[in-house]
Amino acid sequence: MARLTKKDLAYEYIKRCIQEKRLLPGQRITAAHLADEIGTSVLPVREALLTLEAERLVTITPYVGAVVSWVSAEDIHEVIRLLAVLEGYATAEAARHRAKLELELTALNEKLQLALNSSMWEWFIELNRSFHFSIYEASGNAQLVDNIRIFWSQLDAMLAVTDFHLVPNRAAEDVREHGVITRLLLDPKADPWELERVGREHRLRTASYLRAEGVAVGDPGLG
Repeated sequence: MARLTKKDLAYEYIKRCIQEKRLLPGQRITAAHLADEIGTSVLPVREALLTLEAERLVTITPYVGAVVSWVSAEDIHEVIRLLAVLEGYATAEAARHRAKLELELTALNEKLQLALNSSMWEWFIELNRSFHFSIYEASGNAQLVDNIRIFWSQLDAMLAVTDFHLVPNRAAEDVREHGVITRLLLDPKADPWELERVGREHRLRTASYLRAEGVAVGDPGLG
């Protein structure tokens, strides 16, 4: 595993502060103060802030500084729509390597059902990520997988500043949909377009769920 650079450490620290609401939307970020907390110079912090700005988690204004971005519902839905396209394509591509997926996906979904039954949500979230990335990595397209990881990370951070919480109903739907995806992936006669559609719609249901639940975000302009 590659050693984390000072910029990487600063990036992970600032992002965790945003996710844990220690840095709130609209709050000014002082690079020198963060550098002291992390135990590094200001330069890696500034580099990390540029990366977070690219992920739309931080807003940098010249001669003013950086603040934690306000996250709107539309920001979240844009990322979900992008992920839906990438994940649908990766799922269809993974079908070419279905032989090595059968045991892994079946075992992961069984563990997901166990986590659901036991209300072990942190384990459920970890297993859910493993299930999906087992599929995406089987696509054999490293560039595609890297981009999916970036948008997953961005979505995680965006949802962390909302009042979104995983609930049993949506988790149970996830497990059922995973079963459908697994059956299609393992069926050599499955239509690739159907597989891509199912993979894409699985992600888009996240947006539908957020709308149905009326998840609030930190944008004061939403009213």
